[in-house]
Amino acid sequence: MSVVRKFRAPNRLSMLIKAAGGPMAQDALKAAETALEPLRAESMAVLDAALAEIDARYGKPAAATRAGETFQDLYVLALRIIDVSGFLPGSCVDQAALSFCALVDNCIEANAWRWDAIDVHINALRLLRTAGLTADQRQAVIAGLNKVSQHRLDDAN
Repeated sequence: MSVVRKFRAPNRLSMLIKAAGGPMAQDALKAAETALEPLRAESMAVLDAALAEIDARYGKPAAATRAGETFQDLYVLALRIIDVSGFLPGSCVDQAALSFCALVDNCIEANAWRWDAIDVHINALRLLRTAGLTADQRQAVIAGLNKVSQHRLDDAN
């Protein structure tokens, strides 16, 4: 009768993990935060510029001319906010921008602007960016935005 023998090839990664001397996870995270810090101010400037451009082109101040703007440009501006919102963890700015993208998608499908919903999203993004809201309040804002963005023009009131 033969005996079953199992062979295991050495795994370099597991050996490195088990080896002593590497940086602690918490130290590596602190180093990563430190490395990202110089990008924070630039990213906040990009976010604020995108919000300002959205308001100038699609907000209430542009009510007389905003109908001539394109859906795609608004979508790109909302994506720009998503790109840099990682520097505001827990702010829900990223989720609000995702809801904004969903709203623009619905506008594209209907080939019609929903100015009231766009104004709500602009105001909510500004609020989430600057206000000292609690986590529950932020989640309530996001829940409301999601309802607004998912409402279709052809839905019954």
